[in-house]
Amino acid sequence: MLLYVKSQQDDHKSKKSYHCSRCGARIAGEDAVITRNGSERHSFVNPAGVRCNFITFGNCENVVVDENLYLEHSWFPGYGWRFLVCGRCFQHLGWRYDAAVPDVRPQAFFGVLVDSMDCAEHDN
Repeated sequence: MLLYVKSQQDDHKSKKSYHCSRCGARIAGEDAVITRNGSERHSFVNPAGVRCNFITFGNCENVVVDENLYLEHSWFPGYGWRFLVCGRCFQHLGWRYDAAVPDVRPQAFFGVLVDSMDCAEHDN
């Protein structure tokens, strides 16, 4: 079951933009990158032994988020996670992290796998 699809039309003023590596759908601009636990880039090993390298974003566009919230194995204390896929081709992009306890800020953010996106430079 899908939670939502977020598609946003804006003027894309940022100089970098991140796109799905499979189909090219825009995921976010560089202005959406946020710091979590002191860094924008993260590297963790999941319970299956797979290393996951990702960047954290405050918002994403053209994505689909699974409705199921998982509290176990979260890399961010106070947050649960949901699977995140591309809204166009459904490639696994990473996760959306949602607050699982009161007073955690931000209430939600995204972790997008470095290998699932391409970064493009463009002029304003």
